[in-house]
Amino acid sequence: MDDRDLARLAGAQTTPAARWIAGALTPANVVLALMAYLAVKYADSLGAAAAWWMAALVLVVGVPYLILYRALRKGTASDRQVVQRSQRPVLMASAATAVTIALVVLNVAGAPRPLVWLILAMICGLVAMALTTLVWKASMHLAVAAGAAAVLAIENNVAGLAAALFLPLLAWARWRDGRHSMAQLIGGAVIGAVVAGVVYGLLR
Repeated sequence: MDDRDLARLAGAQTTPAARWIAGALTPANVVLALMAYLAVKYADSLGAAAAWWMAALVLVVGVPYLILYRALRKGTASDRQVVQRSQRPVLMASAATAVTIALVVLNVAGAPRPLVWLILAMICGLVAMALTTLVWKASMHLAVAAGAAAVLAIENNVAGLAAALFLPLLAWARWRDGRHSMAQLIGGAVIGAVVAGVVYGLLR
């Protein structure tokens, strides 16, 4: 599967639009936007919302990215997108561990419950993607974006539907960049939406 993914990437004919869309809708950007929405909606004040968002930025997004950059420096990840499936399980497990620690810290510190529920849904999504990656590669971009749309739909149906409209655009960008096959994109979207929607919906 790694060879097939690398061959697809080598033969890709990307466009500036595809690169821009994929860059704008990276998992980090999507997660931070959703966390900002939940923090503003549920925190006691805008100042508190900003503080919780900054804490989540560092603990939930910043630490996993540091893990990725460390893997890039050590050579255990060949690129920032981690195209090769064989390199993904360890990174996903490390990210899940880091986010679990973040969950404990934010929960003890008294973060708004929906923010904590979102982080728990993220952990479950990471575990599901890590287990999937042991046998098959699915798109993390689509998993995160679809999961975010599912959570947003639980909070606000109209906003969730609007967010879901971006999923085909993101799938096209990742396909055009040669990062994934259509099956991998659809698989990631299904995993992300189902896991995040079920976990967050049950907790809410």
